[in-house]
Amino acid sequence: MKNFRIEDYLADLSHIVSIDSGTFSEAGTNAMAEFFKKRYEELGLRAEISWQDGYRPAPFLTVSGGKISGKLPAGKDADILMIGHMDTVFPDGTAAARPYSIDGAGHVRGPGCLDCKGGILLMYYLIKCMMAEGEIGFSFIIGLNSDEERGSGYSRAKFEELARRSGRCLVFEPGRAGGEFVRHRKGGANYTVRCRGIAAHSGVCPEKGASAILELARQTDAIYREWFRPADGTTVNIGRFNGGGDGGAVPDYAEFTVSFRCMEEKVFRKFDRYIMSMGDDGRRFDPRCAIEVERRTVRPPMAPDGRVEEMLALLSEAGGELGQTVEAVSTGGGSDGNFISPCGCPTLDGCGPVGSCMHTEDEYLEIPTVEQRLDIMRGMLLRMFPVK
Repeated sequence: MKNFRIEDYLADLSHIVSIDSGTFSEAGTNAMAEFFKKRYEELGLRAEISWQDGYRPAPFLTVSGGKISGKLPAGKDADILMIGHMDTVFPDGTAAARPYSIDGAGHVRGPGCLDCKGGILLMYYLIKCMMAEGEIGFSFIIGLNSDEERGSGYSRAKFEELARRSGRCLVFEPGRAGGEFVRHRKGGANYTVRCRGIAAHSGVCPEKGASAILELARQTDAIYREWFRPADGTTVNIGRFNGGGDGGAVPDYAEFTVSFRCMEEKVFRKFDRYIMSMGDDGRRFDPRCAIEVERRTVRPPMAPDGRVEEMLALLSEAGGELGQTVEAVSTGGGSDGNFISPCGCPTLDGCGPVGSCMHTEDEYLEIPTVEQRLDIMRGMLLRMFPVK
């Protein structure tokens, strides 16, 4: 891409990777927001930082610019919504303990280098370079949040608002390890199930007790037998199971967490009804136990449609000219694209650079894929919105 220098990109990446912006780090997430706000304002674009409910560790940066293409449906004012997140999963101190570096294989390493700092920086350079060449034939909104790694509880409503205003969405989460884009993400939810039984002496009068552990163990078996169907993309996982105490007492309390994933919205709705009614009469194995279920986070599926396939076809055309093969996959992991797609905004994910080992100390970004992604995204956008 003209006007792009990988040296500039890597210098900026080094700077933002050195910022500890863990999902609860107020100083770090706000430093990230200020960095990108300044950069976009230097391009002459409108940039604003906001905080949902005044929660300071979760700034949301909104940037807008370009010109409406004339292809937008009624009621929308942005041809393209581009999103990514500024937070990481790593605590304060990680950037100093494991600083930015480039290894002998040409891989950038450092906390968040791939997920998602490399992607949101690529987004900035895509807009910057296309503006410099007079190639922005579309209106756009950029949305960067700071609570993605814990479910986007503060930013979901903002993303849904932007989605309803936008014709299409590009998500700059990392590309898959083989360079694939993402056309489909599973949806699902996380729950906590709590059970209260009746304590009793386990040797003298166990029949007077109602074991909370036994009740939830039976519920666990029932959940897996009915809902663990990986062949059709439906999975369930009991991530934590706690309860009981001294072996001499029938345990009167236990709890577990449940993570559910599926490909279709109708499957999620069915499971949600199933688990939320676990405490009803007839659902408990021991009616003396009381069960309550807390629904903690929900991500609807990011489902593909014909307009996503159109974007992929244009990507393939651009890739053909560049010697790049375009493939798109379905994945079980979620992103903020899961909130965009159900609002009627077709969403293509995995638009960021390629690498691997996200959320671990081995995370890395493959440097050659930065320019590859820039070139192919530019090619797609120019095909969608030719400059006259």
